[in-house]
Amino acid sequence: MDNISLENKFLKIRVKLFGAELTSVFDKETHTEYMYQPDGIHWNKQSPILFPNIGAIRNNSFSYKGKDYEARKHGFARDYAFKLEDNGSDFATFLLTNEMIEENYPFDFQLRLKYTLNGRQLDMSYFVTTQSPEMYFAIGGHPAFRVPLEEGLSFEDYRIQLDSKSLIHKLELEIPYLASLEGTSYPEREFRLHHDLFTNDVLLFKSNSPHFKGKLYSQKGNRSVTVLLNGIGALGVWTMPDDSPFVCFEPWDGYPDLANDFTQNLEEKKNVLRITNMTPYQSTASFIFE
Repeated sequence: MDNISLENKFLKIRVKLFGAELTSVFDKETHTEYMYQPDGIHWNKQSPILFPNIGAIRNNSFSYKGKDYEARKHGFARDYAFKLEDNGSDFATFLLTNEMIEENYPFDFQLRLKYTLNGRQLDMSYFVTTQSPEMYFAIGGHPAFRVPLEEGLSFEDYRIQLDSKSLIHKLELEIPYLASLEGTSYPEREFRLHHDLFTNDVLLFKSNSPHFKGKLYSQKGNRSVTVLLNGIGALGVWTMPDDSPFVCFEPWDGYPDLANDFTQNLEEKKNVLRITNMTPYQSTASFIFE
């Protein structure tokens, strides 16, 4: 079994075991496919999980307890087949552990990604536990949605709307690293899509609010995708700076290495999370398809 399908009255989704990657969100009433389908010309991914790091890591390596380890952009989870741990008609939990990978990695871990359908909402919940005394990591998602979502509309007809009960800050890149963790205030909260926005890679926003929302929509159409972050620190918006027919909503908990921080020591990095064997990690990104 390479794929698993989940469905309810409104939606049917498909997830690959390889990478636990979401490949389809299909509206059963309107016959709308929301997920980008690779065409052999543009991006060849659809929804890779980012773990145990997000973005660039300096020198493609890090050190921990005096030992050096190789690493790569966005981590290794997307490159392995997960185990289907549990499932029903409208939910499925996928598991990846340190025993299932071929990486030289210093932590014992269990990474679970649970997909749950609830009406027109899909919850993607991330769980990380460790048997090691401590663990450092970053985690995120990268789902790509079709743009346009309807016939007769163009990429430029769509807008991104941000919503938060607290200040929103825009974080800048000094490619391939993050310029700073502070960013600058972003009062606009809405912008029109065009491919030139992405010549400097991802647009990255963060909010201190526990509920940070982004919406992809067009004033000329009826279809939209809304993402609600619960316990996740930042939202990336990305596509390729050409004519690619998709845009990604990227929930990020953790960041690329900082441009002005040259430490290789994982324990000293400011862009990663820390848990212990007594403090597991959990967060959810919810996607609403209308």
